Amino acid sequence: MDMTRAELIEALFETMDLAKRTMHGHMQIVLSGCTISRTQLELLFMIRHHQPVTSKELAQKLQLTPGAISQLTEGLDAQFLIKREVDPSDRRKQTLRISPQGNELLKALDKRRREVMKHVMQDLSDEELAVWLRIQQKLTSEFQQLHKQDERNAA
Repeated sequence: MDMTRAELIEALFETMDLAKRTMHGHMQIVLSGCTISRTQLELLFMIRHHQPVTSKELAQKLQLTPGAISQLTEGLDAQFLIKREVDPSDRRKQTLRISPQGNELLKALDKRRREVMKHVMQDLSDEELAVWLRIQQKLTSEFQQLHKQDERNAA
């Protein structure tokens, strides 16, 4: 029996949610033996992507309180995973960057994550991988356009 477009879209939502939950559970495995929490890892990725960045900017981007960001960064700072620097344009501000140790941790975790994804994808045919890539590229493009539109609307 062929599915209607609405049924296909609904089935995609359901499988995306399931995939997201399973991948989230898998991140606990990737993080095993690591001394940081998943939330701290997300913060590290955000710092790496936006560095140099202030705690205030991180709080806005992650929709967290400045106190929550401060608590998370204290743990990262105590493990030497981030560096705090004085902002050259305003000496009252501190910016955050990933430290060399933080970069090493992110590289190791990324390597683990890639190994798992390679294992998950090993039974997909080249054609299936190509279709998946095209779909991801289209979705990414649409989300980027929505993000740009949101930024214009916020300004």
